[in-house]
Amino acid sequence: MILADTLIADDRPFGIGIYTINVVRELLKLRRDIVVLTHTPELFPDAHKKVAPPDTAPKFGKRAAIKRLLYLQTLRGRGVLYRTYHSLSLFWKGPQIVTIHDIQPIVLPDKYREQRWLYRYFLKPFIWRANRIITVSERSKADIVEFFGVKPEKVVVAYPSYDPTLYKPTAPEEARRKLGFTRPYLLLVGAKYRYKNAEVVVKALPKLPYDFVIVGADEGYARELMDLARSLGVGDRVRITGYVERQRLPLLYAGAFALVFPSKYEGFGLPVLEAMATGCPVIGTETVVEAGGDAILYALPDDPDSWVEAIGRLETSREEYVRRGLERAKRFSWRRTAERINSVLSGYAQLRP
Repeated sequence: MILADTLIADDRPFGIGIYTINVVRELLKLRRDIVVLTHTPELFPDAHKKVAPPDTAPKFGKRAAIKRLLYLQTLRGRGVLYRTYHSLSLFWKGPQIVTIHDIQPIVLPDKYREQRWLYRYFLKPFIWRANRIITVSERSKADIVEFFGVKPEKVVVAYPSYDPTLYKPTAPEEARRKLGFTRPYLLLVGAKYRYKNAEVVVKALPKLPYDFVIVGADEGYARELMDLARSLGVGDRVRITGYVERQRLPLLYAGAFALVFPSKYEGFGLPVLEAMATGCPVIGTETVVEAGGDAILYALPDDPDSWVEAIGRLETSREEYVRRGLERAKRFSWRRTAERINSVLSGYAQLRP
């Protein structure tokens, strides 16, 4: 038996939640010995399930995170525990395979003060005991090996993907019409926290003829960005939204002149794939090079003029980068991700502690 812990995913998923839902759904197609641990059973309708308390869902915030951690300490078993995120289950007796998407709490200590403490003093010793570690990029693997002091062969890279039934090319004019947008715009998706660095694009806006749509910023960060935009005289050209339903998000990508992704640190950068798959060209930082390769343009995270320059280059070669992005997106699939992870699970599924 394999218990797949999906407690990081609920009915309003962001990055790791989206990863979790897609990977586990594909794994369920590959093998029949998986039991899904979930507080949102409708996400996995055809699976055998172990249902956790609903108030452990991520949408309920920090209190839910604490309840989730405490609940996980009640888990006991002798099969394989596969986790799509990092956490602890000290009393599980069988093999444990965990996923560490990145080490943001160490790289960005001001944002993750509590998690930094958890990483350094609790997670680090536990990771030494984990049988294998899954991660999402070679960059993250290098960070994990360096910080946790584990052997490179213990860490397996399985690139994430996107849903091709949702993210597919749509004519920009049609997408903007459906959205009710009349002006061309730049898009940033997943800008919940400051390390996403949306302000560098806001600072570039006075030199650009575009609106700027920012998806997913939390309340405090959104206020800061709007204050900055007003001080630069571009407040009327910045639109900030909260959570956007997944069915609407592909239209936002398709209607944009470009996805701008100025993040200072990413494990992978899933919005880059989603944008390319819809025919939306991308400008990012070097932190998303494994997602974008040579199919996207790059700019400096702290230099607004480099974003102005990159957008200017895109204006003369947009169709070329649309083509490159569509071709690169085809290299990724959740099926491939799941097959890579399944090869790890298969090595432990027959073991008995």
